[in-house]
Amino acid sequence: MPLAVVEATPDLAIELDVPNREYSPGETITGRVLRSSHVVTSEALVTIKLYGRTKVRVDYTTNSGNGSQHHTIRTRFDLLGSGPAFYNTIFKGPIHIPPDGSGRTESWPFQFSLPHTIPDPAGIREGAHGKQKHCFLPIDPPEQITSHPLPFTMYSKVGTFWQNGIEGYVEYVLQAEFFEQHTSRFSSSPSAKKTATAVLPVTLRPPPIPPLLPHEWYPNRFVKREGVRTQLLLPAFAASGEELSFKQKTLKLFHSSKVPKYSFDVLVFSPGAIQLGSVDPVPFKVAAVPKLGAADETSEEVRNLERTPMVSVVNLKLTVKARTEVKVGSSWVSDRFTDRTDKFFEWSWTWKEGEEGMALPVWDRGMASAGADEDADIDFGDEKKGKKKGEKGDLKKGKDGLMGGGGGGTSSASGSSGGPTGEPPARDIGAELGLRFNPTELAYTGGSAKMNQILYPDFTTYNIRRTHILKWEMVLAVAKETVKVSNAHAVRFVAPWT
Repeated sequence: MPLAVVEATPDLAIELDVPNREYSPGETITGRVLRSSHVVTSEALVTIKLYGRTKVRVDYTTNSGNGSQHHTIRTRFDLLGSGPAFYNTIFKGPIHIPPDGSGRTESWPFQFSLPHTIPDPAGIREGAHGKQKHCFLPIDPPEQITSHPLPFTMYSKVGTFWQNGIEGYVEYVLQAEFFEQHTSRFSSSPSAKKTATAVLPVTLRPPPIPPLLPHEWYPNRFVKREGVRTQLLLPAFAASGEELSFKQKTLKLFHSSKVPKYSFDVLVFSPGAIQLGSVDPVPFKVAAVPKLGAADETSEEVRNLERTPMVSVVNLKLTVKARTEVKVGSSWVSDRFTDRTDKFFEWSWTWKEGEEGMALPVWDRGMASAGADEDADIDFGDEKKGKKKGEKGDLKKGKDGLMGGGGGGTSSASGSSGGPTGEPPARDIGAELGLRFNPTELAYTGGSAKMNQILYPDFTTYNIRRTHILKWEMVLAVAKETVKVSNAHAVRFVAPWT
């Protein structure tokens, strides 16, 4: 079930008035069909049609006592139907083009108006075999199908032929045909014979979405308790420049209570929605919240320091995973082989020592003593209480079947804090790096990272659903010790405004 590709010869070709243009539903496709090769006939017919379809192919392998067996299942939906609005006869009559070298080319103009919604419910119901379980979008009653928006062009392939592969796409194609009058020696009446075909795929872009407002980024909050043990937490020892002795290294290795410890919460605000092509950078805020209460395991000598130890971000890695779900006309196969998630894009950034932008805001002792309750807990706004220390946050399925995330790691409820109440100051690393997602790259200050595939907005059509997961990993440094934190959650990519 290959995608349609351009087919053009001197016998027949299709040209758009604006080459390589992308269209939106409701716009008009205009162009011409061309022929420059030699032909002489008393009766010729030139037709052109526009068709749209969304197709899925699932390959899977089963094993039995007789060995493995490969299976392939396909399903398709015709999006535009076969009505006269998308099939035109643009020429009928005699035609004479001299032999090659004359430079003469026949040209026949055409135009098609794209609908905003699905024009033919019958084609959709036929693709689903009349059963709702074979379709993501509702098809009952049939009248509501005409309100479904026309899906945009896309292509996705996960896995391989033998490894439970999924291939799905939405395409729109112009196809022109040239017929000549033909007389058979077995019949006295002439008939039409197709002698040339031309094909030109056209691209429908996603409908533009107005720029996201700040609150529409839907930030995910993540909190996790971290801590480091090292003699370097004490300024006097760090200033001496001496290397740790074997005994000191041994004490640190076995987490001895004689080694100073600093405990803090890592608070991360990551985006839940990202607009492709946005001029606004993707927000990604990070804060380190000191846990200075007696029950927070922070050593007394660290609690008595004039300034809280500095926490710095030394590495950030972002991974986008695309989840592709498809529907086929087999319930048994749908349960096992039609839901795949793969790593779509990965990017990392490492700060060099001393670079501006890596150190997180520090809550100094003056802020901590400004009337804060020693036993008060830091308020993280809407952050839900997380799990016990050491447990990972779960991804939960929402009502739309998407993997949702947010809270995870350790809650701020454990122990007490000597810091002020309210939301802590955070550093927006995303803004400082200028992170901007485009359909083909991630742009950042000073460069860009290309994607191997096109990053499409989240969408659902009749037999394909595409959603995304954002995974981030950070390495934090405190007194030359490092800790790693990470989380994954659903992220919604939306179409550009233009």
